[in-house]
Amino acid sequence: MDGEELKEGLSNLSDTELTDKIARLKKSLFSNICVRLPDGGEKLRANIKLHEDELEWRKRAVSKPANAFQEELYALNPCDHKSTLNNQFSHRKRHKRELLSQEEPYKSPVNKGEQVLNVDLKGWDSSTRSKENKASCFSEKFKASQAQSSYTRRHANGQAVVLVDEEDPDAIKATEPVDQVIERKAITIYYPSRVDPESVEICCSDMESLAPEAYLSSTILNFYIRYLQKTKPHADVNEYHFFNTYFYQKLKEAVLSKQNEKEASFIRLRRWWKGVNIFEKAYIFLPIHEDLHWSLVIICMPDKEDQLGPILLHLDSLGLHCSKSLFATIRKFLVEEWKFLRQGEVLALPILDKIWENLPRRIDENIIQVPQQRNEYDCGLFVLFFMERFIDEVHRRLKKKDLTMFGRRWFKPAEASCLRMKIRRILEEEFKNVSEND
Repeated sequence: MDGEELKEGLSNLSDTELTDKIARLKKSLFSNICVRLPDGGEKLRANIKLHEDELEWRKRAVSKPANAFQEELYALNPCDHKSTLNNQFSHRKRHKRELLSQEEPYKSPVNKGEQVLNVDLKGWDSSTRSKENKASCFSEKFKASQAQSSYTRRHANGQAVVLVDEEDPDAIKATEPVDQVIERKAITIYYPSRVDPESVEICCSDMESLAPEAYLSSTILNFYIRYLQKTKPHADVNEYHFFNTYFYQKLKEAVLSKQNEKEASFIRLRRWWKGVNIFEKAYIFLPIHEDLHWSLVIICMPDKEDQLGPILLHLDSLGLHCSKSLFATIRKFLVEEWKFLRQGEVLALPILDKIWENLPRRIDENIIQVPQQRNEYDCGLFVLFFMERFIDEVHRRLKKKDLTMFGRRWFKPAEASCLRMKIRRILEEEFKNVSEND
């Protein structure tokens, strides 16, 4: 996005969200991420400056004298004066909603024959908003490109339209009927279905993490992981196992638990793969989230003919995560599960008996060279693209020689970044289908 588009996006964040984002960006700045970026973090620093300028402007705007506030309140209501809105309304007028959040909800006079749309501008203050308000607050749900600080509605050719206070009132933009927009925004979908035990619950607000330069949320990652399971013919349930984004943190907690609690911790952890023998799977995908960054570990179980134990692959689009630490945690996970399975009956596994008996010493670790992201926010997209590309290209159990398929030229970084729009289109279609069916 260019500077103006970014500023427009920032205006839709609450003060709390803006402050949190500044803290997150600064944490990225002071981590090792800058040295990994092509520009050395120059764009990241400029991004932080824009966020800080926005926050500073809001602080100054809130402290304006009462008479200035009254003038802006008067200017906000187009029904109280007949002159058209002109260029004196700069883009900073979008902050009027921050001022109005301190007053009673504003209601514009309604002409005869028009519907009434009550908008509580307090909804912009996330610190005072309840979950119910958040679900019903139109200002939170309506797209910034469709409505900014003015909620005047007119009707043209039977369609509801929204006027932005910076626009020429004559340049009316037709939008969807407002009641339909609100209805769809309130929809929750369950992918792939509500009855699926591993379904992912997605609200329309989750789509915000698919906005340009936004960090992907766990909900979106877990949705696309389930999407790959359902749509990729090679993602056979007998060959692949996908852990969701929350598993690794639980695994770390079990590994780091006190010695006298470790056995009980792993018993509880085992519920995450109940009924699944992970050593029978060809591949196990394990998304990693640490230090505001995503990477991927793939556990591979080779064929018996290769006479190899489990192979661990770490794919990181910034080289930010410590592979040694990740491998140590996952190694303990495999060893604990190995100990547990050896207590039961003899299993028919795709691993040679002599390797199975000495499995803790036969785990191979590999840091994989992969294409690198060109910014600080696409790491989640790269993790999903690593999975998708791997599933498309590997149709059998991995052999040691197959590791040559990886490399910095495995794919173009832009291919992974473009996944953002693909996921958004898929979800928009899902929401549309649910809305039509309801």
